[in-house]
Amino acid sequence: MKRLAPLKPGDVFALLPVLLAWLLAALRPAMTLEQTDWLLLWPQAGWLLLQFFPLLLAQAAAQFFARRFIEGQQQGGQPQPASLTFKMTLLLLFWLVVMLGYPAALNILSLEQRVLAFGFSLLYWLHFCYQHKLQHARRWQWLWSLDGVLALLLLCWTVGWALLLVSHAPGLAQQPIPVQFDWQRILQNPLLTLYYLWQFSVLAALMYGCYWFNRYWLVRRILARHGLLPFVMLSLVLMLLSYVPLALLLLQLPMNQVAVPAVPAGSHNPFDWYNFNFMLLQWLFTTPLILAFDRQQQETNLAQIQHQKIQTELQLLQQQINPHFLFNTLNNLYALCLIKSDDAPKLILQLADLLRYVVYQGQQNLVTLQQELDYLQHYLTLQQLRVSNKTSLKLQLPQNASQHQLPPLLLIMLVENAYKHGVEPSADACQVEIIVSIKQQRLYFSCVNSYEHKGGHAGAVGSNTTTGLGLENLRRRLQLYYGDNFYLSSAAQHHSTKQLSWLAELELPLEFSTGATDAEIAAG
Repeated sequence: MKRLAPLKPGDVFALLPVLLAWLLAALRPAMTLEQTDWLLLWPQAGWLLLQFFPLLLAQAAAQFFARRFIEGQQQGGQPQPASLTFKMTLLLLFWLVVMLGYPAALNILSLEQRVLAFGFSLLYWLHFCYQHKLQHARRWQWLWSLDGVLALLLLCWTVGWALLLVSHAPGLAQQPIPVQFDWQRILQNPLLTLYYLWQFSVLAALMYGCYWFNRYWLVRRILARHGLLPFVMLSLVLMLLSYVPLALLLLQLPMNQVAVPAVPAGSHNPFDWYNFNFMLLQWLFTTPLILAFDRQQQETNLAQIQHQKIQTELQLLQQQINPHFLFNTLNNLYALCLIKSDDAPKLILQLADLLRYVVYQGQQNLVTLQQELDYLQHYLTLQQLRVSNKTSLKLQLPQNASQHQLPPLLLIMLVENAYKHGVEPSADACQVEIIVSIKQQRLYFSCVNSYEHKGGHAGAVGSNTTTGLGLENLRRRLQLYYGDNFYLSSAAQHHSTKQLSWLAELELPLEFSTGATDAEIAAG
C-alpha cells in the first residue's frame, strides 16, 4: 500500500466551512454596533474559536480518512464498492455525531452558528463527492451537479419555510416570523404543513425554472453562439417582460392574501421595482456559477479525452513491442531446429513462459518488479542457450523486488538490443553485464555489452541502429508514464581497443506494491 502523507495541502480546504462559520459568528455582533470595542472583540472571538475547535478537528479527520479510503481503493486495482461504502458510512456517522451531537450535548453555540457550521460543511462534502466521483455513488451523481445541488437547496428552503409558518400560528399575517420550530404543532397539523409546502414549492419551482432557462438557453445558446452583449440585453428584456406576470402568479397563492405577501417586494403591486431587482440579483448570482461549472465540466471532459488518447497510444506502442519480441524469439527457435539441437524443447518451454507474460501481464497497467525480472531472466536463459559458447553473462538483481511496481516490458528492449546489436554480430567472445538496483524508491538499470568497432561504422551504430523504432517506442512510453521524471541513455563507451562496450541506462520511479506490508515499505 502506498505511503500516505499525514496531511496534504488540499486537505486544508476542508477546514474552510467551519472557519467561515466562526468568522461570521465572531464578527456578527460587531456588524450591528456603531462603534466596536476592540479589546472585547478579540477575546470573544478566541473563546468562540475554542468552541468551534472540535468541529475543525472533525472536518480534518473526516477529510484525512476519506482521502485515505479513496486512495486505498484506487491502488487496490479491483474496485470494492461495498467495502468503501461501509467505511464511508462509518465516517459519515462520526462526522454527524461531532457536528450535531457535540454542540447539543454541551449546549454551546447558538442555533444560527450550528446551522452555519453544519450547512457549510455539508456543502463542502457534497462538493468533495462530486470531485472524486465515488464508485458507490455513481447512480447518484446527478445530485453532485449544479442542477442537483440547487434543487436540494431549494427543497430545504421550501421545507424550512413551510415548517416555520406552521410553527408560527398567524403565518404571514403577523411578521416578523421567529426562527424557531414548534415540533408539537407541526405534528398536530399535517394538512397545514402540506398547505404551505405546495405553495412554497411553486415559489421554488419558479426560481429553479429561471435558473434552468438561464443556463440551458441563454448561456448555452445565446452567450455561446452570439456573444456577451446580445446575452446581457436579451436577459434584461426577458426579465422586464416576465417579472410582472410572475409576481401576479405568486400573488394569487392563498397564503399571500395578507398585508405582506411572500413576494420579493412584500407588497401587492406586481410592478414594484423590488420584484425586478430580485430577478436581476438571481441572474447576477447564478450566471457566474453556471459559467464556472460549465467550464469545469468542459475541462473534465477534455481531461478524459486526453487520458483516453494516452491510453490508446500506450496500447499501440505495446502492440508494437510484442511482435518485435516474438519475431526475434521465433528466429532463435528456427536456428536451433535447423541444427537439431537438444535445447529446442527447453527453448519452446521458455518461449511459452515469455508469451504467457506478454499476453497476460504485458497488458496490465502495473506489474511487480519481481515479475518483470523473472521475465527478463527467462529471456536471458533463452538467449544463453544459443550464445553461451561465446558470451559471459553477469546478472545482479535486487532483493524484495515484489514490493515495487512498474509498467510491464520496459527493461526487455534494452536487453534485446544488447544481444541483437552487440552479441550476435560479433565473432569474438562477448560480455553482457546487467545490474538492477533500487535506491530511494527509484529503479536503476544498466546493461553493458561488448561490440566490435568496425572502422567508421561505430558512429553509425550509435546514431541509427540503437535509436530505431524499439528505443523510440520505449522513450515515448516512458514519457507517457512518467513525464520528465525518468532518465534513459544508450550510447557507446569509447576505448582505444578494437572491442568496445555499449552502455544502456534507465532510471525511473517505482510504486509500492499493494501487497507490501508497512514493515517492508519502511525497509524499502
